[in-house]
Amino acid sequence: MENRVKINVPEELQKYMWFRYMPLSTYKTYLVVGATKSQQLKGLEATQKILNTNLEGGEEHPQVVEDKKNILKKIGFKYPETRQDDLDLLLKYKLVELKKDEDGSMYYEYTKPVPRPEDVLNLDDEEKQILQNIKLEVKHQGDLNQILTLLINSNGNMLTTLDHIHNTTKVKHADIKTVLEYLVNEGSVKVKSDKDMKDLRKNDKIYVSIDKEVFEKKRFVIS
Repeated sequence: MENRVKINVPEELQKYMWFRYMPLSTYKTYLVVGATKSQQLKGLEATQKILNTNLEGGEEHPQVVEDKKNILKKIGFKYPETRQDDLDLLLKYKLVELKKDEDGSMYYEYTKPVPRPEDVLNLDDEEKQILQNIKLEVKHQGDLNQILTLLINSNGNMLTTLDHIHNTTKVKHADIKTVLEYLVNEGSVKVKSDKDMKDLRKNDKIYVSIDKEVFEKKRFVIS
């Protein structure tokens, strides 16, 4: 941006996975709205800054752009082509709101508290599940990597216990069950045991195996 100013970007933007629905240009516009707040701009001056600030730096990969176009289309929005489109999208997302001060000057401001996408967007059940999956993967990224590495190093098959996985990976027992259940629902792995996943105790034997066809599509190619 033209001048560097301090912008307090709400952490909920990442926490709620808003970036799935936000093109880079829309995010940059969101930052400029924050800049007008920091600079205490109001009325036409603030609006002109939002619409005319030169947003430099960074370009989204063409495939990312295409993916976001498809996501926006799925939830009933057009991919923004102008700065005004970006601003309109932020208003529709309820991430930004238009306010009037005591002098009657209009200005844009971050919505507080930040809403969750599932509360303000028209998400179908499939999209809600995708959103939950992304949140789980982000939260358990390290756990996933540890368990998948152990499984791959065991040639994609292992007869084991939760305690063995814990001792090898240092992943907590409860998180092991969460990750395994997620991978089973995804189809990447199969788990055989005498009990349901939620009832497994740390020394119960389980057989974990990779479903190679699904795993290669969802994760990465196994040589």
